[in-house]
Order: sequence, then structure tokens, then C-alpha cells
Amino acid sequence: LSLVASDACGGTMLLRSARGALGLSHGRVRCMSRIGRVPVKLPEAVSVRVEPYAAGSLHPIKPPTAHRLRQMMKRRPDKDSFQAFGTPHRVVVNGPLGEIAVPVHSFVDVAQPDAETLQVSAKCGGTTRLGKTMWGTTKSYIANAVRGVSQGFRKDLELQGVGFRARIEKADGALYPVETLVLRLGFTNELQLPVPPGIEISCPTQTTIAVFGFRKRQVGMVAAQIRRFRPPDAYKGKGVRYVDEVVRLKPGKRR
Repeated sequence: LSLVASDACGGTMLLRSARGALGLSHGRVRCMSRIGRVPVKLPEAVSVRVEPYAAGSLHPIKPPTAHRLRQMMKRRPDKDSFQAFGTPHRVVVNGPLGEIAVPVHSFVDVAQPDAETLQVSAKCGGTTRLGKTMWGTTKSYIANAVRGVSQGFRKDLELQGVGFRARIEKADGALYPVETLVLRLGFTNELQLPVPPGIEISCPTQTTIAVFGFRKRQVGMVAAQIRRFRPPDAYKGKGVRYVDEVVRLKPGKRR
């Protein structure tokens, strides 16, 4: 038992000395963001510019004190901390499919070392809660914008049910003033969804729907709205679902 105790104590001391040599203390969380530290690659057809917000476009705030700044770094971002650490910027991404402006928190820096990459970093190095929250988030927003204006995003849905059909009605000015998605989902009336601007909806077959656009959030919201018309039934699975979505069915009543 004494040998085991001595080995355990020796291993503990060795671990503590190794952490001390690396400058790590007990209980400290890793500072580096695995998502934020990866640079954003820019395709040839995409142009990016970083510009500050105009002085009159932001709501006025009370100049924060040093104590208030320290408290902001311990919390999640809000409308006051957005411009408390300097002038916030926005990254304008322009590509073949459109243009997207991504707001950048004042606690985050965005630099373009060359024409092919974009680097995002936090002013605290990722040691505060605010820095950990905004570092990887900002990088993901910019990466999604770059992919959106160059490739776009797509969501595929499928209809499962007897008589369920989907079709696209072109704008004719009378019955359908704009392009409309018409769904037959087992109700007495057909369901209609006007296609919002910036979104393309197509029906490759009568039971499949494809939603395409360059804004990831908008594509996901439109696809979710279509799915909410009739979510998959818990017992038979009838309804609208995403392609490759796994729907767990409940067992029916047994006699």
C-alpha cells in the first residue's frame, strides 16, 4: 500500500510540475478556440471588405467604466457590449449569388492577411466568457456568408402519405400574385406558401421539395416553415420531413 501511495503521489507531483511548466493552473479552461483559430478561405469569385459602422447607425450608450467593462467580459454579449470595446465593424461578403453583411462585435478583430484568407481573433485571446462566446461564433457566421454567396445552401424535404403532393405555381397576377408553393397534405384545402425574396423553391418530383438560397438562416427557416404544415406523425410517419431524417415511431395499441 505504501508503494502504491508513493507512486500515486509521485504521479500527482509530476503532473502538477508538467502543468506548471506549461503555464497551466488547476481548473483553467483552454483559451484557444478550435473553430475561431482556423482562417476562413476565400474563393476567387468572392470579395470581402471590412468597414466600420457609421456613427449615426448605432444607438447611443453611456461610456462604460473599467469595472463595467470587466463585468461585460464575464457575461454573454448584449446591445451595450456590442460597441463598448471600440467601434464595431461589419464584414461585407460579395459573390456571384449575392451580398451579405455580417456584424462583428467590438471585442472581436477581423484581419485579412492576404487575398485568400480571413483571420478572426478575440481581443482577450479567448480567456473571458465574452471572448469564448464571440470568437468561434463570428468565424462561423463569416464562413457561412462566404459559402452562401459562392455555393449557396440547400434543404431537401419529402412528403410521405397517400395523396400528398407539392407543386410550384408561377406568378400569374390573378390567383397567384407571386410564385407560390402549393401543398396537398390531407386537409380539406390546399396549403399555399408564397416564395420569399432570396429563396428558390423547386419540386423535382411531386413528393420532394428543394429549398435553395444564399442565406443559411433564411433557408433553414423556410424549410422549417414547410415542415410545420404537417410534421411527421408519431405512429405512421405521415407528413413532411427532411430527407434522411430519422423519425422514431411509437408502437400502436395492441389488443
